[in-house]
Amino acid sequence: IRAAERADVALALVDASEGVVDQDLAVADVARTAGCSTLVVLSKWDIAQVGIEDVRPRLEERLRQRPPIVAVSAKTSRGVERLLDRIEALYRKHTSRIATAELNRFLQELRAERPGPSSRNGRRLNLLYGTQVSARPPRFRFFVNDPGLITRDYGYWVENRLREQFELAGVPVVIDFVRKS
Repeated sequence: IRAAERADVALALVDASEGVVDQDLAVADVARTAGCSTLVVLSKWDIAQVGIEDVRPRLEERLRQRPPIVAVSAKTSRGVERLLDRIEALYRKHTSRIATAELNRFLQELRAERPGPSSRNGRRLNLLYGTQVSARPPRFRFFVNDPGLITRDYGYWVENRLREQFELAGVPVVIDFVRKS
C-alpha cells in the first residue's frame, strides 16, 4: 500500500497460466485507491492458458479505470519492450493536462449526445463548463446547474466518455460536479 501511495504508475501482475484471480483485482484496486495509473501485465505468456480477450471482460467488469493489458514473457522477453513503452505512455497521460477549451468542446458534445438526468419536477441537469484542476492523477471540475441531479449512472457515463475521448484508459480520473455560483 505504501509503495502504491508513492507511485504514479502501478503494474498489476496477472499469472497468465492461472488467469485473473480475486487477489489480482484487489491489487489493482489498491493502486486505484492510491491514485496510481494502472497497467495489467499478463506474465508467463509463453505458457499461457488464457488470452488477453479471455481476461478483458472480467477486468472491465471489475476495474473502473479500464486499464490497458500487456502480455509478456520473462523467459522469451516477448512483450517487454512494448511493456516499457506502455508504462511511459501511461505516465504521460497520468501527468498530462487537457486544455479548458478542448474540455468544454467535449462537454458540449456530451450535452448533444445524451441530455442530463431530470428530477420529478422537470428540472434537467445541465453540464455548463469544466476545467482540469490538477494532474497526477487528473482531476476535473465540471460546473452544473444542480449537482443533486447527477445519478451514479450518468456520472460513470461521463467518466467513461472522458476516458475514451482523451485516451485515459488506466488513469484514475476524478470528476467533481459542482454548482455554478
